[in-house]
Amino acid sequence: MIAVVNIGVGNIKSVLSALRFVAPLQKIEVVSTASGLDSAERVIFPGQGSMKNCFSAFCSLGLLESFKNCLKKKPFLGICLGKQFLFDYSEEGSSPGLGLIAGSVIKFPSNYTKLKVPHMGWNSVAFRSNHPVFREFNQIEAKTTYFYFVHSFFVNPADREIIIGETEHGVRFPSVISKDNILATQFHPEKSASAGLMILKNFVSWNP
Repeated sequence: MIAVVNIGVGNIKSVLSALRFVAPLQKIEVVSTASGLDSAERVIFPGQGSMKNCFSAFCSLGLLESFKNCLKKKPFLGICLGKQFLFDYSEEGSSPGLGLIAGSVIKFPSNYTKLKVPHMGWNSVAFRSNHPVFREFNQIEAKTTYFYFVHSFFVNPADREIIIGETEHGVRFPSVISKDNILATQFHPEKSASAGLMILKNFVSWNP
């Protein structure tokens, strides 16, 4: 079973629609309980909004420890806030995160006159290293492809080796990270047309 985590901060409908299109034979469930997480074979967390609200919602639902344990062993895809939540701390609301990946979440700098925040719309991803979920894009000569972004903050990992894709928006920031069974994107695959659907399809069969 593929669990799509719903704590009230994600674009659940779009993700469900995209998953059902690329994996029609898979059992896909919306999950908001510890038992749901425990029974899942792989997990997707599509988050939007602030890390502070996200952290509070996980605590209120009693899901924090179950979610942490789940992420230590099951294939996981974090989308947007679902990526940022993996880290230690966010400048947005001075909020703690899960602390599964060392580093912080920081805001785009304001000293760029042409920089629009939030970063919204289509932008390219330059891949630094290969990954099975991005195998089609790894073969592109320029190693860049376009995805859809909506965010004002980005991650700053302590370990730069986990960065497999980067994007330019005034600054160069990590748009794709991967560590062991964890894969996370700052962009929204479910809003990224055929390229995003390919990522979701590959994730469904990914066995880290």
